[in-house]
Amino acid sequence: MLCLRTNPAFISYQRFISNKQKAATTEDTNEPIKFFGSQAASWRARDSRSGGSEDTLWFQPYVISGSLAMFLLYFCVFREENDIDKRLEGNLFDQVAGLEEVQLTVNYKYNRENGLDTLEIEKRLSEMGIDIKQLN
Repeated sequence: MLCLRTNPAFISYQRFISNKQKAATTEDTNEPIKFFGSQAASWRARDSRSGGSEDTLWFQPYVISGSLAMFLLYFCVFREENDIDKRLEGNLFDQVAGLEEVQLTVNYKYNRENGLDTLEIEKRLSEMGIDIKQLN
């Protein structure tokens, strides 16, 4: 028959219990925790703020800069215009029906309430055929 004292499961259980008892006794003391010699003494505050900056490769900034330069060159210089680009070039008021009227009426009311000049807005509203007296 197998003795309990030589059983590996019993030995590991005994170690667990003894470590738990040691931890309980050290937590109960009212002594300050020693900083020097602990893992906290070797910790740098820079690691908390910036993370593991030492893990970056030396050529990473060059790769990022090159990729960004190629991206900008493609989209700003080499890419051909398509139909969406041509639609975006136009006036927004031409693309959305009724937008100019709404924008002018909102601006007119705002300028009237705040005592700002409304002559240009009134001129454009009269060109569009909108009666200004209805807005008041």
